Parts: sequence; structure tokens; C-alpha cells
Amino acid sequence: MKFFCVVEMLFLIAIIVTSFISKKYVTGRFRYLFAVPLLITIIMFIRYGFIMSYLGVYISSILIITGLFTDKEILKRSIASFCTLAIFISLFIGSFIGVKMIDYEADFEEAFAVMKEHYVLSKEKGIDWDALYEEYKPLFEKVNETQDSVENYKTWMKFAKEFYDGHTNYILKKTDDQIKIMMEAYGNDYGLSLARLSTGEFVAINVEGYDNSYSIESEDADLMGFYRYKNKYLDKDAEDNKDIIKNAGIKNGTVITKWNGKPIDDYFDEVTYYINPYPVRENEEFYLPMYVAGIGADCEYGNCDGEYAIVSFLDENGVEKEVKLESLGSYMPRLYDSISKIDSGLNITNLSWENVNEDTMILRVRAMAYDSASYADPSQYTEMTDQLRKEVVSLKENGYKNLIIDLRANEGGDPFFVQNVAGLFAPEGEHVNLYSTVINEKTATFERNEDGRYPVKEALTYEGEDLWHDGKIILLVNAECVSAGDDMTYIMGEYPNVRVIGFTSTSLRYPMLMQTERWL
Repeated sequence: MKFFCVVEMLFLIAIIVTSFISKKYVTGRFRYLFAVPLLITIIMFIRYGFIMSYLGVYISSILIITGLFTDKEILKRSIASFCTLAIFISLFIGSFIGVKMIDYEADFEEAFAVMKEHYVLSKEKGIDWDALYEEYKPLFEKVNETQDSVENYKTWMKFAKEFYDGHTNYILKKTDDQIKIMMEAYGNDYGLSLARLSTGEFVAINVEGYDNSYSIESEDADLMGFYRYKNKYLDKDAEDNKDIIKNAGIKNGTVITKWNGKPIDDYFDEVTYYINPYPVRENEEFYLPMYVAGIGADCEYGNCDGEYAIVSFLDENGVEKEVKLESLGSYMPRLYDSISKIDSGLNITNLSWENVNEDTMILRVRAMAYDSASYADPSQYTEMTDQLRKEVVSLKENGYKNLIIDLRANEGGDPFFVQNVAGLFAPEGEHVNLYSTVINEKTATFERNEDGRYPVKEALTYEGEDLWHDGKIILLVNAECVSAGDDMTYIMGEYPNVRVIGFTSTSLRYPMLMQTERWL
């Protein structure tokens, strides 16, 4: 950006110099110099977009054009001098006040260097660090020039997606700017989200105007604060247009055949970033339709001011119809609400029970943590394990035959918590939970053998008590069951009386099909 500004300023200086040439040259070729600054500015705008810090550059490139239509050297000289000063001021503001307020490029360099040195699965995942740097370095250079915080967020999310790792993500600080960035990053709200059924069809969900769906009129609160900001992003005609989708006959469960004239899954490669990382392709494809619903007609994903979307759907008689849906505002609140409705587990306290029926109880496990003492010292889990053991034995004595352990939206935590809970239901005997690795203290990295594999140091084991030997256990999971939640699913999924179910697998994909076959 600065390079273009300097070049434009040099052309203006050239104009000042040529303004001293005799009148007989006033119609000569040099007068076309007046058009060059505008051409340079157009190139700048195409490459970097509009940047407020460089407003003087934009104004000057238009003002200097007037020199083409006058033969008064003094006037041309004055205009060129004024424009040169304006560009110099813009360059100063852009360099020392505007663009340099946040060094996005330096952030990328620092984070990339740390990841390249310490990311533990580089070999296992075949990460080509040089190729990643070559691809993303120019993108962050551009972000640094434009100071576009929304584009910075998008670029980081694309970068995180490259790793297919539930622990690799870009998380914004919880500030007003965070809300602004996310509200502007996921397209427009056309009154619905999308989901794919197991049959392969795509259906409308969370449709505007229906009970239990998100509404632009909602006064509810949410964890992130999107609802609080939604009114700032509502389109001026949103109130008038919100009923278009319901009046067209689209409701929750309506089959959507095309989005802007294209099959829904044709957009999947276009969706290059999303709120949460999905290490498993099957899980990723489950959520991708939700993101597609924010794409307007003739727009790129996440980069569109499109005011409408053309949606094709099947009516109640199976006849395909088409409707033009006007934008209601930012898609982020509806997207967040749709994902939250699917991802959320039972809304009760961690390690609390809820009755389903006379045969079945649910144990909610929201996180693999009990209290600060046990998290710091695994030997302190005795109180938790003793209490849980009493509760399980009591349920068995009272005739309960089925246990559901709700691991949905489990944020992970301590592996020692996992083995203390799992041990109550494991077959009797010793079981291996994890193997510790060998850490090189000098490099702060994990050691590898000559074959490139990580050597193991010692096994972490636990004893099984088999308290629910004669009953059935269901682990209820989804893609937001992460980290130690994956660990617990993997461990308990091997028990003979356990079945794993959910809309999706866990974050790291426990093989649910194997468990289903075992039960059939």
C-alpha cells in the first residue's frame, strides 16, 4: 500500500514540474500524467479495498483529474501541490497511526514459528510447513496493509483448518470487536439454517417464524452476546421481510433442493472456515450445510453484501418451488443458535443425575474436572469416586437397568478424572488409560525414536469395578465432545455393555459403527 502511495506522490511531483513548461506544450503527452494517480488508486482499491487512513489518497486521485480540463498552469500547480500534501499526510497516518496499530503480519510470524517448532503431530499429519508459509504469508501481509480485523479472523480460521486438529483453533478475545468480527464473517441471514439428513437430503432448520426457532425479534441472551448486537446488523426492511420464508411454505424439515441454483453440497469446498475445528471429515460435512445458508446470490462465502438468496424447495406435495429470500441481517446469531441447539447436552450441573423413566437415568458429564484440588493432584479424586460409586450402587439396587452418560459438548479436561469415572464401569482387572511420553527438557519438545515415533515412558493404569455388569450403558456424544471427552469415549466404548450414539461422532471420531454392530 505504501509503495503505491509513494509512486502516486512521485507522479504528482512530476505534474508540478511539468506545469512550468511553456504553454505550447500544454496539449502534449505530459498532461496525461493527471490520469495516472487515478489508475494507481484503482489498483490499490482492487487489491486492498477501502482504508479510511488513506482517504486523502482517494480524494487526491479524483481531484487531480481536473488538471486535464484547464490550461492554467498556476491552477494545475496548486491542485498538484495540494494533492501531494494530502497523500503525504495519508501516508503518515497510514504508517504511524492507522496501519501500524496492529501488526497482524508479526502475529502470524510469531505464531507460525512456535507451531512449527512445537506442534507434535507434524510428521503424523504430513504438515508441509514451507508450503503453508508460502500460502499464508502473502495473505497476512495483505491483512496487515488493510488492517481488516474481519479478514484477519477469516485467514486465521482457514489456517487452523489446515491441521484438522481439535486443539488447533484461533480464538478471539471476548471484546466488542470480537462480536463485530464474527457478526461480519459468516454472511447474511435469509431466515433459516440447513442440515443434512442420513438419507442425503438437505432440510431447513431453525426457520424464522416458528416455535423453538431463532427469531430476529428474540430477546433471549446467549453466551457469546450475539443476540445483544443483532439489532445493529438488522437490514432496514428486516421486519417486513421476515415472514417471506414462512409465507412461501418453508418450515422446519422442508427439503431444500438448491441454494442460489446450485446443489447444497456444491458449496462445501467454498466453505473454507467455520466457528469450531472439525478434525473428522464426516463431522465436518454434518455442519457444512449450516454455513452454506449464509451465502447470498452471486457471492463468495463470508465475503458478500448480497441482499437476497434464491432457494429451491419441495412443497407439501413434493413439487419443487423457488422463492427469493431477502437478507434479514447478520447470519451469525442464527448460525450460532443452530449449532448450539444441536451441540448442547443436558443443561444440568456436572456429575448430576436426571431421571428418564423407571428403568433409565442420565449422568451429565460436562467437563472432565471435579474440583481444583483433584485437578492439581490425581490422588484427590477419592471423594468424587466414592460419591459416584454410592450413587451407581443405589441406582442398581432401585431397579434401574440403563445408564446414559451425556458427554455432548464435553470440553475435556483431566485424564485422571476419566479413569476414575470409567473405572467404576470397566470390567474387573487392570486397564491401560494412557502412556506418558519422553520430553526433551532442552528443546521443550517430545522425543522421537529413530523410526520417527514417540517413545513411551510409562503406562497410566486403573482398576475396573464392573458395577453395571448386568445393565446397559449409552454414551451420548457429538462433535463437541473433545479432548478428554474423546478419551472417555474411546476407553468406555470398548466395554462389552456400552454403546456410543449421537448425531455425529466425537471430535476425534470414535468408531461408533463397530459398537452398533456389537449390539445388533
